[in-house]
Amino acid sequence: MIIKNNNFGGRLPMLIFIAWRNLWRNRMRSILTISALAGGLALMIVYTTLIQGMSRQMINFATNISIGHLQIHRQSYIDDQDIYATMPWVLLNHLEKKRAYKFAPRIYGAGLGAAGNLSTGIMLKAIDPEKERQVTTILDYIRQGKANLDLVPHSGLDNSALDIYGVVVGAQLAKNLKISPGDELIIITQAVDGSIGNGLFQVSGILKPIEPNFDRTGVLMSIPAIQSLIYLENGFHELAVSIDEKDDLTERKQSLQEDVSTWSKNNETSKNFRDDPIVVRSWRDIVSAIADMLDINKSIIYVIGGIMIGLASLGMMNTMLMAIHERTHEFGILLSIGMGRFWLLFMVLLEAFFLSLVSAITGGLLGIGYSLYLERYGIDLSGSLPDGVDIGGILWEPVWLGSFTPDSVFIGIIIMISIAMLASLIPSWRTVRLNPAEITR
Repeated sequence: MIIKNNNFGGRLPMLIFIAWRNLWRNRMRSILTISALAGGLALMIVYTTLIQGMSRQMINFATNISIGHLQIHRQSYIDDQDIYATMPWVLLNHLEKKRAYKFAPRIYGAGLGAAGNLSTGIMLKAIDPEKERQVTTILDYIRQGKANLDLVPHSGLDNSALDIYGVVVGAQLAKNLKISPGDELIIITQAVDGSIGNGLFQVSGILKPIEPNFDRTGVLMSIPAIQSLIYLENGFHELAVSIDEKDDLTERKQSLQEDVSTWSKNNETSKNFRDDPIVVRSWRDIVSAIADMLDINKSIIYVIGGIMIGLASLGMMNTMLMAIHERTHEFGILLSIGMGRFWLLFMVLLEAFFLSLVSAITGGLLGIGYSLYLERYGIDLSGSLPDGVDIGGILWEPVWLGSFTPDSVFIGIIIMISIAMLASLIPSWRTVRLNPAEITR
């Protein structure tokens, strides 16, 4: 039937039937090959899920916990943290009316923090708690106490009632100064008018580790608190912006930059800063090293996955070599009675394809199952990394959650079948070079 019927549609079903039957002539060898290929595919899917999960956690930290999606500064503040490089409050009012984004103003300063007999250099970061909660979740990262930056009751030296501002301090700073929630913190700094600013504050909470420099020196306070300390009331240094995560980051950055630049040229309150432009940057610009690393990870995923599957495909090559060697006499008979060499090669390649297909289904199901588990429960590394690990200023949390996407399965299957078919093509090509006369003797 195979020989006499030259119609492709008539021949194909028979070739498929024979190829599928031949696949299971040596069950153990086929099962071992399927196990190797399926294992390689499953590892690739799981590896992709873990790397994407790490990238997603780091991006979420940058955008949702500390930096925000976008930030706005004066250029001179970016260059040398000039305390006088502020933006006027009317800019914030303008953006809030025109844009549907969420904005959080911030003011920075530096000084000396003292508690008891201990003192150290500190970095001051002032926020508007209500607006900050709409942009980041930094106020939720409290290890001890609570994130209360408002005025709190306090007894003076003569037991008189005295209201002072609460502050939240970094984890390592709290250890260095040996302070805990409820303790007093004295801050001395240089005010913008040239005077010495000083104040008494109460530690209301201690942050979890977020970023090494801020952990060692950071003090989080309210904007009214820092205004009373350094007498800076006419503006702010930084404006963090939160946009919809589905929006195009580059497009929103360019649009906001055009809006800010136009406002800066036309607004009277900005005339004193004409030579100091206002710059909009994305989180990728601010932590460019991390952004580049995450981009490289996307390429590495498929390189590593290809290597995994490539090694497993060596088993496919071995299987096909053995199958062709064992059936060389059968192939010679088929060629002798008139079967075309192309059809013989096609039948052998069909066997390899079925082997790859079964491996793809098995490996895909295994990879999807474990990836969904990792996406929900993750890998708990808190035993060895209780506070996570800092990578270039971005925190990677101790519970490593995966991030599963169907694309990783689809691409993995395409890569696996492609590599496996290429691996099987080398031994399968031997069927084209067979000499029926020599084989059948």
